[in-house]
Amino acid sequence: MPWLLIGLLTVYTLALGLENPSLFKNEWPWVLVYYGMALLGDLATTLKGLEKGYREGNLLYARALTLGPWGMPLVDLGLISLKTVFLNRLTDDPLLSYALALTIGGHGHLVGTIWNTGQLLRR
Repeated sequence: MPWLLIGLLTVYTLALGLENPSLFKNEWPWVLVYYGMALLGDLATTLKGLEKGYREGNLLYARALTLGPWGMPLVDLGLISLKTVFLNRLTDDPLLSYALALTIGGHGHLVGTIWNTGQLLRR
């Protein structure tokens, strides 16, 4: 379920960003706030779940979390860069590419936060 939701949000964001690029290019501060808050929420709920004995379902982040709490943001730097390279070829606008990549990354972390919170509240 979380992968389907992340995919739908990604497709919607790409369609919206390509159709109306000014929505993302003019809202840089909000894109950064959205991404940062989603990342912090996902990291906090993931670390709380790991304390309770859960395991990270995303293999990339599970490996990154062996580096400590900074592992997830460090891996995200690489993932955002890869998304930006792909999106820059699609949009030919670096500012739009970074805004879209951060928004899409934020969607993944937001869904992760919601999923983790649901798992933590279950017990």
